[in-house]
Order: sequence, then structure tokens, then C-alpha cells
Amino acid sequence: MHEINLALRYSDRFIVMKDGMIYAQGKQIIKPGLIKEVYGIDAIVEEVRGVPIVIPVEQSISLDSTGKD
Repeated sequence: MHEINLALRYSDRFIVMKDGMIYAQGKQIIKPGLIKEVYGIDAIVEEVRGVPIVIPVEQSISLDSTGKD
């Protein structure tokens, strides 16, 4: 599945590829650092109704651990 938020909703294991090679695999690996390393974007990973979602953020926005400015 190529849409990361759909994959987070319906999958329990992940294989993340970068440059045609397996970069990471396993359960619960989708974290902001991995998103930055693979896709080159800043993002937060939040849970909504028990489902994690990836939310891209502008590089100039700094969020504390609660997800608020």
C-alpha cells in the first residue's frame, strides 16, 4: 500500500523502501524521524481514535511533545 495513512489504518507490519532498497521493516516503525529520513519532510505522528496518522508540518513549525506550538 502506497498511502501511508491507509497503511497505518489497515496494516500491522511495514516495509519502508528508499532508493529501491528496504530501509526499515517491522511493527510500529512509523515515527517522525523515519518519515524525515525516507521522505525528507518534517511530520508528526498522532493517534486519532486509536489509529496513528502522519501529518506533514512546515519545517518552520516547532511542536512540543503535546503537539501544540
